Amino acid sequence: MDFKNFSLNISQTKVNRFVDELSAGKFMATVCKKCGKNYYPPLADCSNCMQSDMEWKQISGEGTLVTFTKIHVPPEHFAVRQPLMPFSSIQFEPCPIGLLEVEGGLKIMGWIPKGDVKKIKVGMKMKASPFTLPDGKVTIILEPI
Repeated sequence: MDFKNFSLNISQTKVNRFVDELSAGKFMATVCKKCGKNYYPPLADCSNCMQSDMEWKQISGEGTLVTFTKIHVPPEHFAVRQPLMPFSSIQFEPCPIGLLEVEGGLKIMGWIPKGDVKKIKVGMKMKASPFTLPDGKVTIILEPI
């Protein structure tokens, strides 16, 4: 699968494996073999020691929510269809996104599409999961454990 099939519109990258593994339900990071620095999202080149000898490793999608916010104009695939609205076929509703700290201090960003925004709290345990959108692209969602 190409990286352009992730929810971002990127067609060229050295880390296409990230999207292949994500589509298979796995979160992958890279580790520099020289200095040991971990990267998520994966990088092909270490920004710490400038080497390109990286190793892939699977990481857990479970962690602690460190921050979140609401996006008031989310991407169209998160919009609610409203066929009766004048001048627009969609209505945008605020959609929360969060940053989940997982093993080794790595952070996974994802959408929080389910649940009441008022019940989301920093420090709560959540799980990141890959999610295939109706257009076939893959994104990441966060859900309380």
